[in-house]
Amino acid sequence: MPETSTSDGIMPTQTTQTPAPPSSNNAPNATDVARTYYNSTDADTFYHTFWGGEDLHIGIYTSEDDSIATASRRTVERMAATVGPITSETRVLDMGAGYGGAARYLARTYGCHITCLNLSEVENERNRVKTKEQGLKHLINVVEGSFEKMPVPDHAFDLAWSQDAFLHSGDRPAIVAEIDRVLVKERGKVVFTDPMAAKGVSPEGLKPILARLQLGSLGSLASYRREFQQRGFSDMGFEELTEQLVNSYSKVLKELERQEEQLKGKISDEYVKNMKTGLSQWVNGGKNGQLCWGIMHFQR
Repeated sequence: MPETSTSDGIMPTQTTQTPAPPSSNNAPNATDVARTYYNSTDADTFYHTFWGGEDLHIGIYTSEDDSIATASRRTVERMAATVGPITSETRVLDMGAGYGGAARYLARTYGCHITCLNLSEVENERNRVKTKEQGLKHLINVVEGSFEKMPVPDHAFDLAWSQDAFLHSGDRPAIVAEIDRVLVKERGKVVFTDPMAAKGVSPEGLKPILARLQLGSLGSLASYRREFQQRGFSDMGFEELTEQLVNSYSKVLKELERQEEQLKGKISDEYVKNMKTGLSQWVNGGKNGQLCWGIMHFQR
């Protein structure tokens, strides 16, 4: 998506009322389409009420009984441990921050300063309200912007952080170039997750998923490694957790089916129908070995 600066673990499905953001490498006006989707009433209602309005990304499950919120927060904790140490001096850029749940966790836990970069004005406003309510306004700044041209200064951050958002970009090399620009020159770190194509899987092999989500391609472990290494970053490791992609989407689908009647009148039937179809495709893609997911960590 050239710039869907918003984190979301479900990934939107296309509807005639609220089209999903495209992610073709040459998709025109993708920023406007992405903003329209994430600002839509259907999407905001679904993510804010159903998902809980804090963390909008793939979770790490230790039990089928784990709640979506518990598993989602576990991912944030795992990523923080992966890239540590984080201190009160660490300056973090959360790329695709959504409602800001990860940023508030980091600020509350470590006392660090975070800039939340996100495209959706609706999500950004909810982020600001929640951040103020939780007494963290002095540590968190929320800015509107895209991944590929971030409105932040050069070399201003120690850590770039993102969860399940880069897939929306139509120019992922540009994302890496921007990360290179905004991180400090010495020991700048990157930690992120992203649903990716598994090794050897072409866009044609993912056609049903890509077509429904209006994506031209997904990133891959190899492509991310190549782009970061070309920019002088060292690969600090990849924790492969693809089974959690399956667990997470399966859980969301199960909960959506369980609560479907309660959502009537709040979210359009078309949105729910398409969301269920899309979730099933992600689950099947993960089970069939077409998709890959985990925590990536790079450092200068």
